[in-house]
Amino acid sequence: MTTPFHYSTIYILDKSHFIETYDASAQPVSSQKAYTISVVLGVTGLILLLLTELDPFVAWFIIALGGLEAFSVRYKKAWWLGRQLISKAANTELKLTVDEEGISSESIHVKSILLWAEIKQIESTENGWLLYHKGGKNYLSARALSAQACTFLAAKAQSKSTKET
Repeated sequence: MTTPFHYSTIYILDKSHFIETYDASAQPVSSQKAYTISVVLGVTGLILLLLTELDPFVAWFIIALGGLEAFSVRYKKAWWLGRQLISKAANTELKLTVDEEGISSESIHVKSILLWAEIKQIESTENGWLLYHKGGKNYLSARALSAQACTFLAAKAQSKSTKET
């Protein structure tokens, strides 16, 4: 009789972890599509400024929002990373547990359990695993996992992919 798999570790949610998470999970977006909202806001603000009697403050505010949106598209990674580093989760310890039930993570701010039944797909990346589920996707860094845990995840990924076909 085999014993059920159980792996647990503690690591810090630091800058390098957030950079790795972004690099593995961010979707590439075409540059034209990415700036559409920025251009629409800018043009709308200009129209309001030049062609209406509306308070110029409102028009300039909309133009500034367009500029801010363009800035966030241009510096998307730095923007996302900055938000993570000022969040309450930054530089806190996270206890990660991988077992037969699923993956659980626990810190002073959050307690989360992602059951294997909820996970639709497991994708191996260069440095970890992307876990797709109804609520979106989560990233699991391989540097926080043992060789046995990686093997266990690979087996789970294989079983998920065979269930899809």
